[in-house]
Amino acid sequence: MDVQGALRAGSETCVYDTELTITLHGSRPTDLDIYGKSPTATPSYKGISVNGGIISMHGKRHFPTWSRLAESVRIGQNYLLLQEQVNWEAGQEVLLTTTAVHDSRDWHRNEVMTIDYVVDNPIPGVVGSAVHFTSSATYAHIANNGYQAEVGLLSRNIKIQGAADDSEPTDPDTGGCTGNGHFGVNFKPCPWTSTTGFGGHIMVHSGGKGYMEGVELYRMGQTNVLGRYPFHWHQLGNACSDCYFRANSIHRSFYRCISIHGTHNTTVSENVAYDVDGYCYYLEDGVEEDNTISFNLAAHIHPVSNVVADSGGGQTITPFVQSRDLILPADATASGYYITNLHNDIIGNAASGGWAGFALPVLHSPIGANRDVNMRPGNRLTKVFDGNVAHSTGWWWSHAGAFYSGGSLYYSSGDDTLLEYNAGRDQSKGTRSPCLVDKCVENNNCGSYCYEGERAWYKLTNNKVFMTASPSLNSWSGRMEVIRFEAHDVALGMEALQDGFGIDQLLVECRSGEEWVIPGNRPDYVSANGFFWYDTGQGHIISSSTFRNCGARNANNAYDTSPTRGCDTNEINGCSSGSTVWGFLTHSDQFTPELMQATSGITYEDCGRRFKLVDFKDNNTPSSVSGRAQNWIDTDGSASGLNEPTIMASGLTDAGNWWKVDSNVVDDPEAPLAFIKVNDGNERGLGHIRLRWKDEIHNTVGNGSSKACTPSDNWQNCGTCYNGSKVDGSGDPYCPALGRIRHIGSKFDLTNDPTGGLPITANAEVAGLTGGFAWLLQLDDGPPKSLKIDQIEVDPVETPMVLAIPYDSGTSFSITAHAAYCSSCVETFFAVNSVDHVRASQGNTYYYDEATKLLYVRIVQTPQTYLTDWHLWNLDDLNMDGGPRTHALDRFTFSGITLPSFAYGPYLQIDADCAEGAISGHCATTPSYVEPEVCPPDYIQVSYDKCCVSEGSSACYIPTLPPTFSPTPQPTFGQGDNLVLNPGFESGLTDWYANSGLIQIDTSQAHSGTQSVLATGRTSTWNGPQQTMIERMSANKTYRISCWAKLKGTTSSDTLKLTLRINDDVDGTKWLGISNTINNQDWTLIQGDIAVNVAGTLTGIDLYAEGPAVGVEYYVDDVSAIEVSSGGRSLESARSSTQPQHEDVEMQAASGAVVSPMFALLTVAPIFLWYQWK
Repeated sequence: MDVQGALRAGSETCVYDTELTITLHGSRPTDLDIYGKSPTATPSYKGISVNGGIISMHGKRHFPTWSRLAESVRIGQNYLLLQEQVNWEAGQEVLLTTTAVHDSRDWHRNEVMTIDYVVDNPIPGVVGSAVHFTSSATYAHIANNGYQAEVGLLSRNIKIQGAADDSEPTDPDTGGCTGNGHFGVNFKPCPWTSTTGFGGHIMVHSGGKGYMEGVELYRMGQTNVLGRYPFHWHQLGNACSDCYFRANSIHRSFYRCISIHGTHNTTVSENVAYDVDGYCYYLEDGVEEDNTISFNLAAHIHPVSNVVADSGGGQTITPFVQSRDLILPADATASGYYITNLHNDIIGNAASGGWAGFALPVLHSPIGANRDVNMRPGNRLTKVFDGNVAHSTGWWWSHAGAFYSGGSLYYSSGDDTLLEYNAGRDQSKGTRSPCLVDKCVENNNCGSYCYEGERAWYKLTNNKVFMTASPSLNSWSGRMEVIRFEAHDVALGMEALQDGFGIDQLLVECRSGEEWVIPGNRPDYVSANGFFWYDTGQGHIISSSTFRNCGARNANNAYDTSPTRGCDTNEINGCSSGSTVWGFLTHSDQFTPELMQATSGITYEDCGRRFKLVDFKDNNTPSSVSGRAQNWIDTDGSASGLNEPTIMASGLTDAGNWWKVDSNVVDDPEAPLAFIKVNDGNERGLGHIRLRWKDEIHNTVGNGSSKACTPSDNWQNCGTCYNGSKVDGSGDPYCPALGRIRHIGSKFDLTNDPTGGLPITANAEVAGLTGGFAWLLQLDDGPPKSLKIDQIEVDPVETPMVLAIPYDSGTSFSITAHAAYCSSCVETFFAVNSVDHVRASQGNTYYYDEATKLLYVRIVQTPQTYLTDWHLWNLDDLNMDGGPRTHALDRFTFSGITLPSFAYGPYLQIDADCAEGAISGHCATTPSYVEPEVCPPDYIQVSYDKCCVSEGSSACYIPTLPPTFSPTPQPTFGQGDNLVLNPGFESGLTDWYANSGLIQIDTSQAHSGTQSVLATGRTSTWNGPQQTMIERMSANKTYRISCWAKLKGTTSSDTLKLTLRINDDVDGTKWLGISNTINNQDWTLIQGDIAVNVAGTLTGIDLYAEGPAVGVEYYVDDVSAIEVSSGGRSLESARSSTQPQHEDVEMQAASGAVVSPMFALLTVAPIFLWYQWK
């Protein structure tokens, strides 16, 4: 048929309610090519081609088209109870979906039944309808409080079908083929069979319109014929926004169900699909957006040509390549829903069977007719993805989640007209980066980096999975927020391998008590795991979540003694003996954890084993770098069971006492884990760094050579620290210790920790507890001459991270911080006179202790691309480089929890000027180690961060700021109080910043206290230290401002000015100030009164020092601003009316000092005020 006018049967308001059958005839062409095209298979060949016309078919409506069981159906039962009332009729066919774990042609538990009669409301208020059948059920079908089987109506009074004699495949799968083993069985479909199915099709194109409801499509779709699907909207753009396909059924389809192709704003709703080859509900090229796919059912979905992505436990699968019998290679993972673009409404759908239920493949570019569209489909944002259910799926691969965000589809590099599909983890073509900014449009580069502040999250809400022997959801890539997700009777609650994954109100019920119907009848081969933390580069936060009947029941469980806790190994609904609620991947020496995971509000209900360090390579013997570094922030102690803020960390013995820092640490020997109580210290937190002292060592990381590096190899032609075995064939370790890092203090010396602390390897990443006295780094080859520290993650304000390294006397140091992509962005650290000053500093200081021969440096996380206004950046500081970032520091925030994230590029450099020893890159001499005394007299060290009178005593000393510091109290902003914050710079540069030029703390000069600020790098006379005063000064009041100042260098005298820059919304900006002559011998006071009189509203006020000539350096200390009266004499009114306002003049102060000609003076004996025009 070629419809250029209209093909109608009924209408929305007057349905066609008698029987109508359209049968389409035609044999399969023999001239199909590798693209699925044929000169014979024109759009009207064995099909209905709506060629600019209208197809409008409206059969009798049945409500609803599908429902769910209200109670389970037993074997031999000839009726079922539905949750909703239906108007189904005797003689109609009904699908009862499987609730078994597996679903394929070879082995499934779906049933098609014929209705005998229907009884409405058989149990008032509880059951909608009772549907009685002409035969009895062969299989059981489950309905419980957590999940229920779907029941769908297949029959409609309007039926469009392919002919019986020329539609069925001539090469059916005869069975008997084997593949990878899954839970004790290894059958699989026989590939390259069922390739010749050739049913009818409907195609709406060339500006046509399609309106279908109440229609049955049977024996439709043409296997591997491009565009020939049961129903197909083809390249209609926005011209079909009122089109719909709803309340229809599709069964025995040889190629898909409904294709939305290059078309937007359509509706596909309330349809039932069963027994389908290839993806069913199908967004074809990746450009399709703003469509509604809602309340549909897809069941019993098969791979095209029976080519299935059948794999084992690894993360990769060999890519599939387009061929004549697989023109879309992604069909090897055919699933109920193929969502290539998430910018659609996906609501209330159900998927039973298939490789996955909902497939969300990654397309970096559109394909097919839309391949030249400037768009990255994989990055398009979700509209609504809510209320969807998948079950009886995910069999063919251990990572094939029922909801699967993964698999990459792209054109082959060898022939860019042919498609390839990588069903596994593809870290180049399979990555997503949802972004608020369309990089394709903004940068004409879809792969441009999406910065913090631009990032978006895919949002999935209220979705559910059950009876799945794989993860309920797996996402290889793409930031997500997953809210109110349920998983019942699954192998793993969720698998998320992406930085920026937020999960809230998750429910994982690993075993519900229902019988697992599974090929081979060995459910005890299937895990009952809750959630696994991945090993590197992640950011996961889970809140308000519940785990029920997860984890193996065994004798070692210390958390719950219930006889029903977790699951045992029975063959009805048991689980594998290694099952755990939480798992940590600890097999790798190459991929190691940073600060990646946090939880709050975790609830356990009848769970078995809770925690497990999972090393599938060597079972943690020997341990790995990742195993020793495991950490987890349990913000409220609900996950650990301590019910107070807890840091959960590795309990492996090879880590020494790195995590076992005091007697209050709680051990879980089964995991093994250590639980550190955060509130037992004053500033406890977590930090992460990467150390690099010799590239030739560190560059070998990840080299999986058959031979491990030994000293004689000189790091050539050998391997270290990789993602594989931990020892080579000779028994040599691939990742040996090259040094140790431990907490400082006698509690962690060799007497108390014979291991020496945490091993430092060629992969020198360190995650550990911060807020303590210091980390002590000792390398076997001696102190490093040059040490680079990067990938820093720490909350700089909340928890100080101090590193100590032994160096011999006479060593001098150059320590600098560097920003990325900016060669001039360098902060030079300066020496202070105690480790306490380092610990309490702004992070740009160091201290060398001659007594212990230790260098101390505080390590702070800095912005990626700038270092101006150096201070302790906190995680909420806003970005100041004018770029797209919102915050200065990268981070991941979800559900009230924030994790720091390192940025690539910034680093801290420590260069030691020492004689090089026999081993290049190391100092010749390692001083004899002297343990620092970290506790004051009469105290002993009881933890890495605490000294007490005795072990277990509450009489403790917790170091905070140095004892010589005089922290400025919060001002009350009343008359007589100093309104300047940190006036003596004893808290470093806190609250101060440079008015251009540079400022830095100097400990060699101080008017009072221990340090002052030095103004340096001055390129203009107005460069100097500045503080914003708008929150503490008010309009129409007079303030006495002052400071002490001194010149540095050979300049004997110059003028120092103390200025208030005042802004109001009427007069704009004006500058009022005081000045005096200062010298390089003594500290000089600059002091005077200034009235802050404005005509309008005061909008800004800043206090800063300025005045000496360009290049002259000067010190400032003890700055003050005190309110002395309300109101005041305006300098504007006091200025002489005869004074030229914009001419160079020179006026004499009462003290005899010469004043700059740009200032008019008002004498206030013996000091003066000035006014400046700018």
